[in-house]
Amino acid sequence: MTRYMTVLAALLIASSVSIAHSAEKRSSSAAPAAPVSASTTNSKAKKPAAAVDNASCVTADCHANVKNYPVLHGPLTVNACDACHRPLSAADHTFELTRQKTDLCTFCHTIEMGQSVVVHEPLKRGQCVECHNPHGGASRAMLATDSANNLCKQCHQDVMKGKKSVHGPVAAGACGACHQPHSSNYPKLLNAQGTQLCLTCHVSTATEIRNKRVVHGPVAVDCQACHDAHASDQPMMLRDEPAKLCASCHETIKATIAGAKTQHEAVTTSRACLNCHEAHASDFPSILRGSMLELCMECHNQEIALSDGRKLANIKAVLDTGTSLHGPVAQANCAACHLIHGGDNFRLLVREYPPQFYAPFKEESYALCFMCHDPQVVRDEKTTALTNFRNGQENLHYLHVHRDKGRTCRACHETHASANDKHIRAAVPYGTGGWMLPLNYQKSEDGGRCAPGCHLPYEYNRRQPVSYPASQPAATSTQGANP
Repeated sequence: MTRYMTVLAALLIASSVSIAHSAEKRSSSAAPAAPVSASTTNSKAKKPAAAVDNASCVTADCHANVKNYPVLHGPLTVNACDACHRPLSAADHTFELTRQKTDLCTFCHTIEMGQSVVVHEPLKRGQCVECHNPHGGASRAMLATDSANNLCKQCHQDVMKGKKSVHGPVAAGACGACHQPHSSNYPKLLNAQGTQLCLTCHVSTATEIRNKRVVHGPVAVDCQACHDAHASDQPMMLRDEPAKLCASCHETIKATIAGAKTQHEAVTTSRACLNCHEAHASDFPSILRGSMLELCMECHNQEIALSDGRKLANIKAVLDTGTSLHGPVAQANCAACHLIHGGDNFRLLVREYPPQFYAPFKEESYALCFMCHDPQVVRDEKTTALTNFRNGQENLHYLHVHRDKGRTCRACHETHASANDKHIRAAVPYGTGGWMLPLNYQKSEDGGRCAPGCHLPYEYNRRQPVSYPASQPAATSTQGANP
């Protein structure tokens, strides 16, 4: 760079001096070949008519401002003007450059381009002085402006444009942090390509990517898929709002969210996708921020009011007090039953499941349960093996479900967890008044006993079936009555 800037300085000096003195020689009516620089000439000085010593080039009356810089070009510091300028006529005091365009600069400055495929346009045209002042400047680079940022703006549009979030190097005017000034093997004169460039500074992200099990696809290729390299109106210089940005690639999920009858607020509010997913890398599938159950409990650790006035239960409290967990809950796999992004079924369930306490039996209505449970358990009226919930051979699942006011699974079973075996409920919400209908279930060695608010006490026994005469009300029997 030092040699390069030395040549640049010589180039501008030579062109300025030659043009200035040639212009003075022409008649006042003739148009000059180029504008005369006020910084290198002085109208008070009388042009020498003979050769002069280099030390006398810069005086108060001649070329007074040529050395007026914090950092001077090397030849100028030792008054070696002839390193870049040579006289044409001592009598006329006219000069020309010792070499032309880039050759003048590269005589001293080596520009290492190697096999670069991208060359900065001014350098390609041999116009070093478009970027460098050949006499001096505010720094060793001797830029033609007071900063690299202002220099780049002369040709390149303002990349900040009043944006709210600006990349650190851009805000500091340090274009060179990412771009080479002369040539590069990468597009846009970048120092490296894609993610490799970003990770030279963002070392914490590099460590995260290196150590995590799951890495977001764009991160491994090019950060600019999601981030603007210069500035943005979004936090973290994102190219768009998080939800819109994610949807630009995840089109299937976008369609799911847009068309869902039941929407998940975790997807549509606050940080949207980032409520659940990491942007770069994670130790969990689908780059989740944590385990699925942990994430769900960040919101479902309290009652949630719904638009229709009802409330979702505090599921965390249910799980914390339950000793019998539903299988998917025990596996911390909420997605086994619930759609994460949105769906058409009640409570974002992956398949149909009756939302009512009572419902006429249709096997397709229990598609969710039958994903894991054998539907035969409700098909056979008599059995000795399908279920333990039987009175002798009488299948009590079949009995409860196959009726005009069939009891749905939720009537007896807690869908997440319970303190009772088989996650049987202690009570179930009933009606619109918020009454909790008690089940009063008691397990025995060969059966059990229910005394719920919906019917009189009943008992069942697999080995010695309890008999309830149809004419005898349950209330008159210590064994209860058959439903």
